[in-house]
Amino acid sequence: MNTLCLILFLCAAALWFFTNEYDTLFGVFKPTCAVQRGSFIAIVSVFLLSAMWFGREGAVADAVMESLYVISFDCKEVFIVLLSSMIVLSILLFFSVKGSSVYAVLGALAACGLMQTDFSGFQWRYVLSFLVAPVLAFVLSAIIRAAFRRFLAGARIHLITLSYYMRHAVIICMMLTAVALGLNWGGLLSGVAGLISADGAGMAPVCVTGLVMLAVIYFSQWESSEPSGIFVDFSIYAVVSTGFAVALTMLFFSFDAATSLIGLRPVPLSVSSLVMAAVAGAELAQKSRLVEDEDYSKEAVGMVVAPAGSLALACLMFYIMGVDPENQMTDFVVLAASIAALMALAFVQYARAQKRQRETTDRLVYAQQQQIYEHSRALNDMELKVVLSENQALHNAVEQKRQEVMNVALSIVEQKEFLESLDALVKRLVKTEDPKEKDRIIAELGASIKQRLSYDRDVDSQYFYAQAESLHEDFNAKLSENFPDLTQQERRLATMLRLGFSSKYIATLMNITPKSVEISRYRLRQKLGLAKGDNLVNFIKSI
Repeated sequence: MNTLCLILFLCAAALWFFTNEYDTLFGVFKPTCAVQRGSFIAIVSVFLLSAMWFGREGAVADAVMESLYVISFDCKEVFIVLLSSMIVLSILLFFSVKGSSVYAVLGALAACGLMQTDFSGFQWRYVLSFLVAPVLAFVLSAIIRAAFRRFLAGARIHLITLSYYMRHAVIICMMLTAVALGLNWGGLLSGVAGLISADGAGMAPVCVTGLVMLAVIYFSQWESSEPSGIFVDFSIYAVVSTGFAVALTMLFFSFDAATSLIGLRPVPLSVSSLVMAAVAGAELAQKSRLVEDEDYSKEAVGMVVAPAGSLALACLMFYIMGVDPENQMTDFVVLAASIAALMALAFVQYARAQKRQRETTDRLVYAQQQQIYEHSRALNDMELKVVLSENQALHNAVEQKRQEVMNVALSIVEQKEFLESLDALVKRLVKTEDPKEKDRIIAELGASIKQRLSYDRDVDSQYFYAQAESLHEDFNAKLSENFPDLTQQERRLATMLRLGFSSKYIATLMNITPKSVEISRYRLRQKLGLAKGDNLVNFIKSI
């Protein structure tokens, strides 16, 4: 029965730590992303379990057994300690306060001492150690962070090199923290295990803790490797300062040779109180806030309520359950009830964790859906604009083709009318016998043809200019903006020069002589401000 009680106690303590307090101690290292998630879990697991193995008979375990040796532990006591501490911790967690399992268990153990002894041999050095530990973490963190600031102010180290060294410092700090936790927190488990069952008490904490750790990793996939919680905005210097301060404080209170220097005793410490004290020290040194006042208030509430609530609830339960510890049936009922209660608490915690995970997943899915919706809407708007632009271009092209067809039709009609008028003149010329009348008709026929040729040239030129200007709107706009004094005839000349036409072809289109084209080119050079050696065509093409 004692072995079952021992396994029950170790499972409950380890499960609570790895599901509620683990992220407080090791979550400070996540913002640095110094190692991958798998390497992070491996480092913590190996160093934590190794330290627990070497510290199973250490100073903390001896101190726990020395202070509680007068207490008799059987199934009833284990049940009361577990149930009272877990109830208080669950109530605190319901109000978003992560109480320390160490403080809760110690408060329940203190209730056992009060109910079974007069506590005449109580040593206040233990209480003083609990009070001094956060102060030491605060001072160490402030000193380390101030040292970083002083070093960085005068050092001339490349940022890449400095980042390389700091990442290695984070890894070393992570290993040291795991070792310190194994020696200190494992000492509490080993000490209480020795009180419950002397057989295998040294190996049990390590084995059970390892199994619980693997179970948590398997069922909950541990914690995400992404920075989260109160440590998400921590700089790497604040991380190293906080981590080293917590690790050194826990190591200091894990050895009797160290604590005896200042007249204290090795004690198991609360990781959350040490972390928050170290964070406060880093804030003081760097003169900037890292966490909100609400987080400090919650930690203060947890430090007081966890031990006090466990002590009061355990005393009440001892008073109510004043049964004969020798009765085996009673032991069995108590053990079964404790297992059922702990399973219910574990189920509640698991349900809460799953609910939080679902809410987080729902928020992420909603955010992704919103992003997809925004992208789809933007894409639809772009597609709509493209379709409208294409429709407008097609409409313009159709309108242009329609206008061209109308122009061709009008031209055909005009040509037919002109040819009919020529046919009438020719018939009159054939019928006329008078030489003078024939000369007059021939002169009229020549004048009509000459007029028609001049009209066709003008029409063709106007059509050509309209097409050229529509194709080179940007050029004409820049030419008018930069050289507003140019006449329409000079702008047309510039357009034809840009197209690469020769002076002879330009003369034909403009219905002038090639010499007039050269004169117009000279005037255009003057208005454009070109020097004697500048090329007119190259300058026009550069506009």
